[in-house]
Amino acid sequence: MAQHPKVITAAVQTMQECGVGSGGTRNIGGNSVYHVELEKELADLHKKEAALVCTSGFVANQATLTSLATVFPDIMFLSDKNNHSSLIEGMRSTKAERVIFQHNSLEDLEVKLKNCDPNRPKLVIFESVYSMSGGIAPIEEICNLADKYQAMTFIDEVHAVGLYGPRGAGVAEKLGVMNRLDFISGTMAKVYNTL
Repeated sequence: MAQHPKVITAAVQTMQECGVGSGGTRNIGGNSVYHVELEKELADLHKKEAALVCTSGFVANQATLTSLATVFPDIMFLSDKNNHSSLIEGMRSTKAERVIFQHNSLEDLEVKLKNCDPNRPKLVIFESVYSMSGGIAPIEEICNLADKYQAMTFIDEVHAVGLYGPRGAGVAEKLGVMNRLDFISGTMAKVYNTL
């Protein structure tokens, strides 16, 4: 698609209207209508209320986890052992307590959730498709445990966006469980890229 004439024509027209850069980050240089339209389209893709476009998936994961630790100062992160470095760095950049559960182990996750204060904010962090192994998480079962122990869920769909589901939203869409996930991280750098 990066070489498709319609894509190239649209990119050239947009650059002629808006220029080639804002001169800084969005919080300095401002939003364009294209940012807003893209975020609406991405929110619709993942059936969420809103979306936020970041400069990369790495930055998105880091920023989201840092922000959640600010919003929920006592949050506990429960992280799959094989999570991507962006998720690990996002957790490390906070003062939040981190608990690691064995890769795709529902049994270990449940033990860890049982040991948490039921009133404490908790976030189960995992990937749909793990980049190093290609393994797929038991998403529905993780959601069941999160519901059982009043935990929120954060899924990184970066390696699944564009490949799974009728609209390409990822494995959670394919399984019909997007509505059960609180936070979904995706990317345009894999299947949807133009670079």
